[in-house]
Amino acid sequence: MNSGKIFLAIAFSIYFFIVFISHIKSKKFFLSIFLTALQGLCSLFAVNLLGKYISVHIPVNYWTLGVSSVGGVSGVIMMLLCDVFMI
Repeated sequence: MNSGKIFLAIAFSIYFFIVFISHIKSKKFFLSIFLTALQGLCSLFAVNLLGKYISVHIPVNYWTLGVSSVGGVSGVIMMLLCDVFMI
């Protein structure tokens, strides 16, 4: 495994830990998780809908659905940054 992939794995782990802690600290845990997942899935749909005009595409599979559901809009932004800088 090269150092770039290790760095991304560590960064994603820290990010998801921070997201999980913020959900725990909110007073409405399940509502917070539901709204974050809904926002993430809507933003993933919007990116793929507008992607043909700006030449950016995030494939829809289990991993991208999981990242967008757990991370919300910021998860989709992370995937966009990885798509732009890795390819």
